[in-house]
Amino acid sequence: MTIRTNTGPAYRLQLIFDAGPTMSMWRPLLRRLRQSLAHDGLFEGVTVSVLTADGTVRGRQVEDDRLVTLVLSDCSGPQWYPGPAGERWYETLRSWARVRPVAVVQPLPERMWRRTALPGTPGRVHAPSAGSANSGLVFTAYDGTPHAGADSIPVPVLEPSSVWLKNWFTLLGSGGTEVPAAVAFIPQALPAEETASPAGLTAEELVLRFRATASPEAFRLAGHLAAGVPHLPVMQQVHRSVETAPCPSHLAEVILSGLLRAVPGSPGSYSFREGVASVLLRTVPRSSLSRTVALLRRAEPSARRPLVAAEASRRLR
Repeated sequence: MTIRTNTGPAYRLQLIFDAGPTMSMWRPLLRRLRQSLAHDGLFEGVTVSVLTADGTVRGRQVEDDRLVTLVLSDCSGPQWYPGPAGERWYETLRSWARVRPVAVVQPLPERMWRRTALPGTPGRVHAPSAGSANSGLVFTAYDGTPHAGADSIPVPVLEPSSVWLKNWFTLLGSGGTEVPAAVAFIPQALPAEETASPAGLTAEELVLRFRATASPEAFRLAGHLAAGVPHLPVMQQVHRSVETAPCPSHLAEVILSGLLRAVPGSPGSYSFREGVASVLLRTVPRSSLSRTVALLRRAEPSARRPLVAAEASRRLR
């Protein structure tokens, strides 16, 4: 059923895809989300634009007083943190949220949000009227935590599931509604401090830090990924061999762990930080490592390049 107010026309949706360095693996989710929102009759029309790592939005920009915006992002790229890209993006995000409904669809599970730039606080959000801009929303945290200040603007953060999206649709379509939600507050100005860099930690410290917070599946996967070249298509192939039903969030945990760093090349190109791969490989039983190395070697002719890490080969000698 199309979302509309009692008297106004249906809403149009602006879907923004974050094309930052950690988002390549979520393109299939973008396709599914766009198809669902366009074909289920929820909106009168859907347009897609791209948020780049430098904080600019590219693509068709629609100006319409019935426009609402969903941003699909893991909130982990440079445009979400202090710096020129962050200043550019947050200025755009604030300008939208002042005049229209805006929400972030976060592909990572809620337990991982605290590692991102937009962790969100659980509570209840009230819309005074249908189609209220974010600047008019009233949020009450379950734990009573006060929000970030009078000049900050609330932005709902949603998991890409029917329950989370339905609550947001209810907020859009009905005045005086209050629904459960997680909300992040966009400040008037970004804080000056940068996030802590993993560069000052040893390989052992990085792996121990990851193990303390990672799911068991993600930690196991990290060991197998250390056997190969950590480029996204290769990592996805290894992931499919390690898990019967691969969960994208497990791979996302590894990519966002600080164990890897982006390198020049196609989107999704990484390298392990110095010494990390060696430490991770020590966590993988020899028989399991042999299977992963064999998989990678079978894929090398079609890839036309070596895919097995030298350290993995040495461990099997």
